[in-house]
Amino acid sequence: MENLIINSNGPTSNAQPNKESTPWWLFFNILALDAPIVAIVWQHFLAENFKIEISKTETASLFFTVWFIYLLDHFFDSLKGIYKTQRHLFVARNQKITIAMITFTFTTSICLCFSLSKSLILGGLILVGFICIYLLLVHANIANIKLRNNCKELLVGIGFGSGVALPVIISNIEIRTWLPAVLLFCLLCWLNCRLIDIWESNCNSLSKIDLILILFIFYSMFICEKPILFAAAITLICLILVNKFAGSNKPRISRVLADVSLLSPWILWVIA
Repeated sequence: MENLIINSNGPTSNAQPNKESTPWWLFFNILALDAPIVAIVWQHFLAENFKIEISKTETASLFFTVWFIYLLDHFFDSLKGIYKTQRHLFVARNQKITIAMITFTFTTSICLCFSLSKSLILGGLILVGFICIYLLLVHANIANIKLRNNCKELLVGIGFGSGVALPVIISNIEIRTWLPAVLLFCLLCWLNCRLIDIWESNCNSLSKIDLILILFIFYSMFICEKPILFAAAITLICLILVNKFAGSNKPRISRVLADVSLLSPWILWVIA
C-alpha cells in the first residue's frame, strides 16, 4: 500500500518536472492501483476468516473509493508542487488525465453506494469524515497545524485498515473477536507507510514510538487466528527483507515490494 504522506522535511520542487523513463513494474504504483488491490485482498481475507459474505458491489465500492482517495491525495500534492516521486511526476505532467480519473472513481463510488446496506453506508460516512479531517490537516495550511510523521502514518493505517475491515466491524460478531485482527492489519498498514516514508526521505529512522507499535504488531499476531497470524508473519518477513536488501538505496523498488508484501493472503490461498 502506497504511503499517502509526503515528508514535509523532504525536498520539493515548484518547477515543472522533466520527463524521465518509467519502468513497467512501477505503473500500478504511479496510477495508485496498488492500494485498492491490497484493500480488496484483505477485505475478502478478513471476511473469509470471520465467515462474512462480501458482495461484488461491496468489493467494487471499496476498490473505487480507495482509488479515488489516493488519486485525490496525489493531485493535492501536485498542486503544492511536490514532485518527490514518479507518482507525483505523473500527476504533474498529466493533470487532465488525473482529474478525469478522480471524477470517474468518485462518480462510480457514489453510484455503488446506493446498493450498499444502511449500516455499511453509515460506517462509511463516519470514515469519510475521518479521512476528510486528515486530508484537511495534511493539505490545508490551517493555523500552521502539522502532524508528526509517525502520527500521520498511524492515522493512514487506522483509516485504511478500518475501511477495509468495515463489513467485519459492523457485523454481529463480538468486538473482542475481530478487534485483534483489525488492529493487526491497521498496524501492518502503518508499518508499510512508515518504512516507505523512511526509504523515500532517506533521513529518518524508526523512533521509540515506532518500536512500541511494532511490539503491538507481534502481540496482536499471537492473539489472532492462525491464518491471520501467518499472513502477518509473511508480510513482516517481506518488509524486513526489503528494508535490508533495498531500503533507501532503491526506494522505487522498495516501495513496490513493500506494497506487494501486503498481498500475503494470496500466498495462503495458493497453498490452501
